[in-house]
Amino acid sequence: MEYLIHLGYVITLCALLARDILLLRTLLVVAQLIVGTYAFSRGILPIGLWNSLFACINVVWVVVILLDRRRIQLPADLQPIYDRHFTALSTREFLRWWALGARDTMRDARLASNGVQPESLYFLLKGTVRVQRRQTMVTDLPAGFFVAEMSLLTGHPANADVDAVGEIEVMRWPAQELLALRDRSPGLWIKIQSVLGFDLVEKILRGDERLASH
Repeated sequence: MEYLIHLGYVITLCALLARDILLLRTLLVVAQLIVGTYAFSRGILPIGLWNSLFACINVVWVVVILLDRRRIQLPADLQPIYDRHFTALSTREFLRWWALGARDTMRDARLASNGVQPESLYFLLKGTVRVQRRQTMVTDLPAGFFVAEMSLLTGHPANADVDAVGEIEVMRWPAQELLALRDRSPGLWIKIQSVLGFDLVEKILRGDERLASH
């Protein structure tokens, strides 16, 4: 039975090297059951009982993670938005994130002002917004882009004016609510950052194409 203790600790080492939290928890369950079995076979009850308790805790976490990652059906109006922009999040995470926002209809409104910290993050659902810097037009953004994400990521004021062109429909997330989410759920926040980062890349590419056409 001596090999069991070594096997248990080797698996524990593999768990600590794992990046995926589900894999880490699963490996810990296996390792703790093996070490617990060895301890009980040797009559070392405290070690056996503690490892059994640790294994039970990790089994609960494995179930929680699997339930959280289980794909759920999105409403028909949200499925295309998710498929196009938010696949870095699980469907459950996406619904949690989406529920933090509010859908607004705005007309000829300013969403961000140069030199001012935006109060909200916006995702354009319908319509167009115009980006201007020092009264010079930079670009028009159609539905499917974020507004004020750079300020949210960097903590710096906006570096351009962003105005609605006529009537637009947006999802709006208060910045303070998002900062609280960052502190409360850092794992989800990292995924949201990746979504916002991809949006920034698309804007840069869009700007390059616009310059190339002139």
